[in-house]
Amino acid sequence: MKRTIFCVALTLCAAMLAGCAVQAPDRVQSPISAQTELPQMRKADDAAEIVTALLPQKEEKTEDSADALLPVEQVDTPTDTEAEKRPAPTETAQPTAPEQPITSEQPVMPTPVPVPTEEQEQTVPKAAPEPEPAPKPAASGNIYSIAEAIRVGNEYARAQYGVTIDTSMTAANSSFFPGTADSVAWLAENGGQAALTAAVKGNVDATFACLAAMDGAETVSAYARFNCTVRYDAASDEYIVVVLYG
Repeated sequence: MKRTIFCVALTLCAAMLAGCAVQAPDRVQSPISAQTELPQMRKADDAAEIVTALLPQKEEKTEDSADALLPVEQVDTPTDTEAEKRPAPTETAQPTAPEQPITSEQPVMPTPVPVPTEEQEQTVPKAAPEPEPAPKPAASGNIYSIAEAIRVGNEYARAQYGVTIDTSMTAANSSFFPGTADSVAWLAENGGQAALTAAVKGNVDATFACLAAMDGAETVSAYARFNCTVRYDAASDEYIVVVLYG
């Protein structure tokens, strides 16, 4: 299409130039004819400008330039057969770093124990102390054997010091040193009946020691008579022990 327009424009220009060349030597233009032909020449010039504007402008870009348009004939369009032969581009897989095996030489780090914050701390109620067992009521009353205590005391005096035992002796017809008084509670905490018997023996030792200090031990053993006595005092809840001698 472009070539056809270009050829038509060249033909019109050549025809116009040939007409002008033929008319020049044959006649001499008069002022009137000159005025008549001037508009015609302007019309021819305007037509040439229109034709020139319609013609495509030649691009000055070279074949080497990056923006040069390639002719349609030079564009290589791959056929279906060539497209099948060309291998599809493969994605290059990035190599992954090999995992390092854990050897037995590597120290195993202990798992850190999270430190509880003040908000997480919960006050553990202290266990209420177990109530102490109620103490047993203290022993009281005439709960121990007086006869057993007297019997053991007299046998101890005869065997230990050789004195005569006279059970007929009383506080009214004999002498005695101050005896001892032990509460029932104290006797209960220190052996009960055995503690009472020990108290009687202790009074025998004290009485003989006092007499031996005055007359000698052999003299006391030859003439002395002993009788151990024990009684319970309800007012003071005590056992009172006294050794009579004569």
